[in-house]
Amino acid sequence: MMRAANKVIEGTYRGKRVCHAKTAAFICVGLAETIELNRSTIEEVEIIDESSEISVANAATRGFIGEMLFGPIGLAAAGTARRDERYVVGIVFRDGQRSVLDVDGDLFRMIAASVEK
Repeated sequence: MMRAANKVIEGTYRGKRVCHAKTAAFICVGLAETIELNRSTIEEVEIIDESSEISVANAATRGFIGEMLFGPIGLAAAGTARRDERYVVGIVFRDGQRSVLDVDGDLFRMIAASVEK
């Protein structure tokens, strides 16, 4: 079975890979440029609930992006939205930019832990 890639699926940095090294998670922006995913760069995190089999690229993502663009997002790093250890996570960066990530369970836990520190 092919492992799904960790990536930014909507918003700022769309199409970029989400990676990690030891205990640090980051978005690979360019050849040698990264954006660390920790409390110094992230203001808010929200797990997007996917309780149905709807595609991430369809209704759930569009609905969340609308919410991100037009309404406030609360910190909900301890959510329960899980699907085969894949998480769809909304991120609001401290500079106001927003992204939606599709990451595996280990990478999600790493991001959540670094934001809580």
